[in-house]
Amino acid sequence: MLEKSTNKISIDRLSKIDYWKRWRLFELFAYLREAKQLLERKAATISNNDVDTFKELFVEELGDVGGENVPDFTRIWEWFTPNKKWDEVMGDEGKEIGQVIFNIADQWKRNWDFYPKAKVSCQGEFGVVLDKPSFGDTYGIICWDTEKENDLEDWGGLFGSFQSSGGQIIDQDHQFVFINDDGSKKSNG
Repeated sequence: MLEKSTNKISIDRLSKIDYWKRWRLFELFAYLREAKQLLERKAATISNNDVDTFKELFVEELGDVGGENVPDFTRIWEWFTPNKKWDEVMGDEGKEIGQVIFNIADQWKRNWDFYPKAKVSCQGEFGVVLDKPSFGDTYGIICWDTEKENDLEDWGGLFGSFQSSGGQIIDQDHQFVFINDDGSKKSNG
């Protein structure tokens, strides 16, 4: 199981190779290198400050995550989220590879830490992580899908403990009974 606490990561059951296989990181790096080539070709064929600046940031980030013992793909995840930086810079030309990269990074991200509007379950309860930080920029306030008004629980900074308690990120298509996907109560009308 993976635990994250104050930016120190302990992997107690997976070897580094198993971790990389589990989260498809070998595959992710292959796609990122391919994306880099697409971006470099685009930068070489057009003169555009946005493309050049993003290319520099992308190459730097790729070097950084490639050199980390346990890489953090949060920035990659943010850039490749549909309709974000990668799509803005590459348009249709990079759509397909961008989606593949996002899917792999998203799977990693969803099982690394709380993020806003993630649907979760723990001990038979279902809920959603609210789009408001618990403290600082750490998310983890969960609104549980119960009849209670404001059935909230703060797991901010405790993702490893949440997982150890049986908590997990669930299928984002899960349908709640009493709350909407943003944690607000459903109306009876």
